[in-house]
Amino acid sequence: MKGIKRPRRTSKVLVEVKQQLVEDHSQLEKDLSLRMESRAKQEHRTKNRKERRKDDQEDKDTVVQSKENRQGRTRKLTKSEEREDFQAVKRKRKDEKPSNSGESDVQRHSRLTIGAKVLASVGKSKKFLGSHVSVAGGLEQAIYNARAEGNRSLAMFVRNQRQWNAKPMEDATVQRWKSALEETGFPISQVLPHGSYLMNPGSSDPEKLQKSREAMLDECKRCERLGILYYNFHPGSTTGSCTIDECLKTVATTIDYIIDNTNFIVMVIETMAGQGNTVGSTFEEIRDIISMVKKKERVGVCIDTCHIFAAGYDIRSKNDYEETMKKFDDIVGLKYLKAVHLNDSKGGVGCRADRHENIGKEPRSLPKTSIINKFVMLQVIDSNEIMQEDDTCCNDQRPIADLMIC
Repeated sequence: MKGIKRPRRTSKVLVEVKQQLVEDHSQLEKDLSLRMESRAKQEHRTKNRKERRKDDQEDKDTVVQSKENRQGRTRKLTKSEEREDFQAVKRKRKDEKPSNSGESDVQRHSRLTIGAKVLASVGKSKKFLGSHVSVAGGLEQAIYNARAEGNRSLAMFVRNQRQWNAKPMEDATVQRWKSALEETGFPISQVLPHGSYLMNPGSSDPEKLQKSREAMLDECKRCERLGILYYNFHPGSTTGSCTIDECLKTVATTIDYIIDNTNFIVMVIETMAGQGNTVGSTFEEIRDIISMVKKKERVGVCIDTCHIFAAGYDIRSKNDYEETMKKFDDIVGLKYLKAVHLNDSKGGVGCRADRHENIGKEPRSLPKTSIINKFVMLQVIDSNEIMQEDDTCCNDQRPIADLMIC
């Protein structure tokens, strides 16, 4: 009938999209709540560790005092006697304190329960979320901390990242690590250690270069003892003492050196921001490094979104992101992409400043909602480096284990 407007029919697709967004938002609120609870428990554990260290120091002071008060003893105590005194004081202190046996088991159960809840919320999705986790208390704590936060992948340091020297890794450490993996079911393929900040694998100084190579080799051998497949590192700097091409060639030679002295570790080169004299800020430089490596099957790339944004690759929209990834595929090749550090930049596009920002703050290097449907609302999950993995990237199909986005 003329003059009567028919009611508009709501698109079925639009309804489904709205419903999915509502469900995603609800799920994210639940995940955030679990993460806050996990963080509170972590702070509680840290406080308990500090109290235990204080108690141990008091115990040692008590032992020293007891040695001074021993009647008729003039000789120096043997190591065995010192240990006996120390253990006796600890037993006495334990008897005086309220019993808290089982606290460790309760905390561990809580960690695993929280992690299981978050993982259950992910369902059968092939996405992997995670962050850089602490190894305080032992390397195995990285697994427990990651699981407690609901992570399905993690980044970590396998030794002190700000010291050249490190104690040898003990067999007991390796066993505790493997036990943690078995206990939690955490996939070893989703562990991506980060190299030390001190190393410069492209140094033109022979002494510094050798020092960097030895430290890098030590870290990679530790990774292999733990069964870790990937090793993420910064390609280094010219330090103003050589050309970029010379530095890139040295980096490739360093990678060859590590590969020749290890069994299976994959060397994952991280894209850089271009700050100072650092190399690896352009896809062309990454390509040139890989082209000079002998065993290319043991080389990968980690794209850091803050770094490439600061280096001049605009990824603030879906189209910009897809354009950048197409450039990466054309120049380097998506087959080399093993990881992505997803985070924002404090500076604008092309600022060449390596200054990370929490996801979602201005000036954003990532859009507020998503850059592609694989990255839905990640910016509200955590302020640390977010890790995600999917079995696809720009329609490039591959097994999950071969594309870990961290």
